[in-house]
Amino acid sequence: MKREGAQKMDLEKVIKERKAVRHYKENVTIPKSEIEELLRLSSQSPSGHNLQSWRVAVITNNELREKIKPFAHDQEQVVTASALLVFFADTHSAERLDDIYKQDVAEGFLPAEMLEAKIADSHAYHATLTAQQLTENAIIDTCLFVMHFMLLAKAKGYDTVPMRGFSADAIDALVETPANYKPLLLMAIGKAEKEGYGTSRLAIDEFAEFIQ
Repeated sequence: MKREGAQKMDLEKVIKERKAVRHYKENVTIPKSEIEELLRLSSQSPSGHNLQSWRVAVITNNELREKIKPFAHDQEQVVTASALLVFFADTHSAERLDDIYKQDVAEGFLPAEMLEAKIADSHAYHATLTAQQLTENAIIDTCLFVMHFMLLAKAKGYDTVPMRGFSADAIDALVETPANYKPLLLMAIGKAEKEGYGTSRLAIDEFAEFIQ
């Protein structure tokens, strides 16, 4: 029980200490293997029908980041942080469900005899959704992934800041991705030069209602 309590406090500490950091130590390199591990762990995030609609571009190329900066309100962290991540929502992620469910079978998560029915049911469901609903689902899935990524990064000693102020058209032009990848967020990641500032939070009774 003591160990479980310690783990809980560690998580609470990470959540409370995660702040939006905008000033980063320059020339700090995060090994590719560490970013891959953050992405791998973040991919444990839940997603509708396990479609895993998130897509990520990890940009360390300084020249490309300089090109992106003017289209992100000239925020310095775009170029000073160790890396810039672009998170996309794949609005056509349902097209991959056959492969995903076959992988579930291969890895022992789904009985082989259930595969055909699972695929048929999922295709039938997604056929009832509008393009807007498919997009909204992909956005929700991607946002869950992003939150996991930020908390995991903080737990491993890195700081982040999510940025919604950018030109999606410019990102589409500068970062070559399929047309069905909708850019949602930019995120800087690195080591803080200055700590992020704290902000207030609403009281529970201002955003939650208990219905009994």
